[in-house]
Parts: sequence; C-alpha cells; structure tokens
Amino acid sequence: MKKINIIFITFFIIISSFNPLINATETPAIQDTMITEPQSSGENNSEVIANENDLMEENENITNTTGRIVETKETKEIVTGTVKDKVQEVVVEIIEGDYIGEEFTTDYVLSYDIDGKILAYELEKGDKVSVQLTEDNQGNVTATVLDVIRAQYLIGLFVLFLISILIVGGKKGIKAILGLLLTILLIYFIMVKGIFKGQDAIKNSIVTIGLIIIGTFIIIGDGINKKILTAALGTLGGVLSAGIIALIFNNMAKMTGACEDAIQLSINMTTINFNFRELLFAGIIVSALGACMDVGMSIASSLDEIKMKNPDITWKELLKSGMNIGRDVIGTMTNTLILAYVGGSLTLILLFMACNMGIMEILNKETIAQEIISAIAGSMGVVFTVPITSFVYSILNKDKVIYEKNAKNKINGKRSLKI
Repeated sequence: MKKINIIFITFFIIISSFNPLINATETPAIQDTMITEPQSSGENNSEVIANENDLMEENENITNTTGRIVETKETKEIVTGTVKDKVQEVVVEIIEGDYIGEEFTTDYVLSYDIDGKILAYELEKGDKVSVQLTEDNQGNVTATVLDVIRAQYLIGLFVLFLISILIVGGKKGIKAILGLLLTILLIYFIMVKGIFKGQDAIKNSIVTIGLIIIGTFIIIGDGINKKILTAALGTLGGVLSAGIIALIFNNMAKMTGACEDAIQLSINMTTINFNFRELLFAGIIVSALGACMDVGMSIASSLDEIKMKNPDITWKELLKSGMNIGRDVIGTMTNTLILAYVGGSLTLILLFMACNMGIMEILNKETIAQEIISAIAGSMGVVFTVPITSFVYSILNKDKVIYEKNAKNKINGKRSLKI
C-alpha cells in the first residue's frame, strides 16, 4: 500500500507541476492566434471574403450534430459530368441538438474518389453517424451524412486492452496501466497542447519523453534504485541518439515534414502555423521511445539479476554480459520498428507502384523517405540503447563491495560472511 501511495503522489506531482506552464502559455497563444492573418494577396482575400458572404447568404444556418440510421434504402449510381458517385439512400434520425427526434431522408456518398475505386462501407440500421444540417432562408432543412461515428468502438477496444493487461499482468498490470495513463496525459497536456500553443516542438518533445521515462520507470519499478536509474539513462540516451540522427539526415535530405495529409490540412489553417520540420523530429523520438524503453529495462533488469546471483562479478564482465544480452534483443526490436513503419506505408507504396513509378522514384517521394528515415533512426536509437544501458549499469556497480575478501571470512577456502 505504501508503494502504491508513493506512485500516486509522484504521478500527481508530475502532472500538477506542469499545469501552471500550460495555463501560462494559453492566453498569449490565443492572442497571437487572433492577430495572425492569412499570407495571401489582397485580391485573393477579397475573393475568399466574397465567397464566404455568398455562402452565408445562401445557407443561413449550418449545424453539425449526431444521428442514427433508422432505415436503409437502395444503393444507386449518380453521374455528374465525368464524375461517378455511388450513393446509398438512408433515413437518419437526429439524436442530439435542436432537431432531436426529427428524421431526414438523404444520400450517403460511398465513393472516396471520382472513379469509384475506393468505396466506404454501406450503412446499416442502428449505425450512429455525424450529420450536417443546413437551413436556408425559407426554413427548409436538409441533412448530409458526413461519416460513421467510431468513438464507441475505439473506447471499447481500449477497455478490452486494459482488461487484458489486468488479467495477464495481475498486480504488475495495475502499474502498467498507471504508466500508460501517465504517458497519455503527458503527451496530450504537455507535448500536444504545448506545441499547439506555439512552444518549440523539439524542446517540448525532449521534456515530454524525459518525464515519461522517469514517471513510467518509477511506477513499474520498485522505487528509485540503480536498475531504474540505469534503464532511464539508457532509454534517454537511445532516444536522443535517434533524434540527433534523424535531425542530421532530415537536414541533409532537405525534408520539410509536409506530407500529403499535412498539406491538405494546412490549406484550411488561417490562424496558426506549425513548423513541420520540428514536428517530424518530435514524431520520430516519440515513436522510438517505446522500443528504447523496452530494451533499456530488459538489459537493466537482466544485469541486476546477474549481479544478485553473482556478487563478485566485475564491471567489465557486467558490461560484456549486457552487450551479449543486447545483441539478442536488437534483432527483434529493430524489426519491430521497421515493420511498423512499413505497415503504415504499405497502401501508399502499392498506390505509387500502381501509377507505374519505379522503386527509386517511390523512395524519392518525401512521404516514403520520411518513413524510411524515421524507421532507421528509431532502430539506431534501439541499437545505441544497448551499450549505453550496459555501460551505465556496470559503472554504477563498479565499486560495490559485497563480500570481505580477507582470510578471516573464509571457512575451508570459501567466503562465509556477507556484509
């Protein structure tokens, strides 16, 4: 019970200490956002304002709300010029807001592209959907189904994940969940919100991963000891190594960090600008953090067990043992990162190949090159975690005396007194 209280107190202190920082940066960031203007010519600004005014005159009121599908009808194909869309006629009941209880018949567009090659799932009765209601000057209301609401399924999956941890991990599982929650809170409240409010992404991400490493290892470990300190320092060294390598090669390859999704979203941003190069660095070190933590703790825990079983082992032997253990871990952990990045880019790679692009042309695409640099830099972070962790633990235990080595403590040639 005492250890659990210490964990909760540590958790509370870490979160509370950063609340003033978050609140302090909130007001200036809002003011900066309010005075920032789109960087475009006066003529383009006039056209945008005119278009917005026309839209407001035509559509007096636009409301985003939630609905439930109460009836599904036929699926049909609509041709508009050269564009073919596959649509499903549905009846949707509004379940939130001013129009609650009202039903609207509308078409749900299933086509994601103009040729109809990529299709959405057809809606079924009972599906919850996001709906946009448009009321014109005459009071006529039309409904447009925007997308399926998936939040409840994500929450269900997360709950199943937590239950699995508790069943398999037992008491250790509780600590694992606390560590996970701490990581989520730190990333959201410090890293994400901090960067959004204009803080330096590189510095912010380094501070965040430092707090995650310290907090997580304190929670899952048995307090602060040499094993936990070793794992923390080894992990931090590996992650920073990954970040430095990524930063160097991103600059050499002139990576902008502006992938297709970022470009599309930035078109709609008129009040805030992000440094996509810094965000690329932040994303890489956060991605590498989990694998480096795994390797760091595995080696530190193994060396700690070796030291307990063989107290007379020298620091050089400890270092050698750590390197041998790390070499076995490196093979699987580097594959983990590489496969994760490949899996995330698989669809895009296949689409590039379908456009008759050669392998070198595909690799030269910034979106793919960004994933390659991230995967290799993250894997190198895992590699460097091994010697850093092994060296730190061996040095911390270099002068540790376990047994007296004089003759008075020997019986028949064997040590007998532990101090």
